[in-house]
Amino acid sequence: MKLITNPDEFFAELKQRDVRIRVPLLTIVLPVAVIMAVYQFLLMTKFSQIFPRELAQFLMVGAYISVVSTFIGVFAAWVIIAAVMHGLSSFFGGRGEFRRTFEFVGYGFLPSLVGEVITVPMSLYYISRVELPKLTVQQIQQNPEIVKKMMMSIVPRSLVYSNLIINAAVTVWSLVLWSFAVKHAREIELKNAFICALIPTVLFGLLEIWKLIKFL
Repeated sequence: MKLITNPDEFFAELKQRDVRIRVPLLTIVLPVAVIMAVYQFLLMTKFSQIFPRELAQFLMVGAYISVVSTFIGVFAAWVIIAAVMHGLSSFFGGRGEFRRTFEFVGYGFLPSLVGEVITVPMSLYYISRVELPKLTVQQIQQNPEIVKKMMMSIVPRSLVYSNLIINAAVTVWSLVLWSFAVKHAREIELKNAFICALIPTVLFGLLEIWKLIKFL
């Protein structure tokens, strides 16, 4: 697949065709959103096991809200990242419609999809093996910090560190793809496209790393 082996040529050829947003939407971005939402739900379901039944039911309501927000958040990230790159490229004389930028940026989520295919099964394997004790309402009231400790115990440190490494690789790979995406979508030099892609990519990568560091 040229998107992996030669992204420069991939986007150059794709630019000669009509804009087809549904392709990256259905093959890359939607699977990313589904995997993230399912993982979030399974994680919250596991976490709810430590609470008394009445509190667990309340927590699951929050889990459903979290699943929806996670699913929508992926598409929101797509729009925001594309808008930022499109806007920044204007300072370098970028030409071309936003729909093309939006389409090309969608392909840049491929590293995220690959990363999730690796990290999510690993995480679910470890999470499924964790035996969590049942807490009482009294224990939670006397020591609220115990809930945080229990949540941290779900994910082992070794898994967090491995996920950090994978996420760093995903961020770098995304930066490469988005640089070529902006180059061809906006008809600017690669070095300028790299600058346009660097800012949102770094912010996006730092956000993902911060989510993992919370488990340390």
